[in-house]
Amino acid sequence: MKTLGLALLGVLLSSCGAGRQKVAPGAEELRSFVLFIQEQSDGTMAHSWRSAEEVEPSLYRLKPGAGGDGRRVVLTGAGSRDCDAENLECVRSCMQRPLAQGFGHITSGNRGLGGKKAYCEGLCRQPYLDCAELQERKPREFSTVDAAVDWLERHRRSILVGSVFVIAGVAFVVVSAGTGLVILAPAALLASGAGEAAPVVMGAAP
Repeated sequence: MKTLGLALLGVLLSSCGAGRQKVAPGAEELRSFVLFIQEQSDGTMAHSWRSAEEVEPSLYRLKPGAGGDGRRVVLTGAGSRDCDAENLECVRSCMQRPLAQGFGHITSGNRGLGGKKAYCEGLCRQPYLDCAELQERKPREFSTVDAAVDWLERHRRSILVGSVFVIAGVAFVVVSAGTGLVILAPAALLASGAGEAAPVVMGAAP
């Protein structure tokens, strides 16, 4: 996760000034913007909004585990992340990818796809547990953008990747946290499938 954070920080710094604005977009535009909250060298916080069209698309992924490819967030109609569906998607995606060099023993010895499935299920187990833990945390919603940014800046060190916040009726997912940088992307950009994302709840560390 530290490597991901540093990579995202590099993307941010390399595109300073491009598509960024300090003034919050209107409520009807929030679904099209990504929120960056960064700690400055003097300890103060700065935030900016960037058009989703100008942000690297790979940002809208959560890592399923060490060495795994990114996965999309699945939202339920009840307004939360569907951890079971995310886990099934993680395993399916893993099964479709060829095994990395040096992992041929997983399917040898008459284990075949059964061995690979066990490997993929093990790879996706921790992300599933992380998702389930986040779902148990107290929901938090913000009626205004300013209130959300203020809270996020003050609690930046307790924010967890994968947490979901509702800001002025729009769901955002934390895709990076730590290394002095927190990034929230609209859930509609991370959700699998087409259509608008349902309102969801947020989890934050105590």
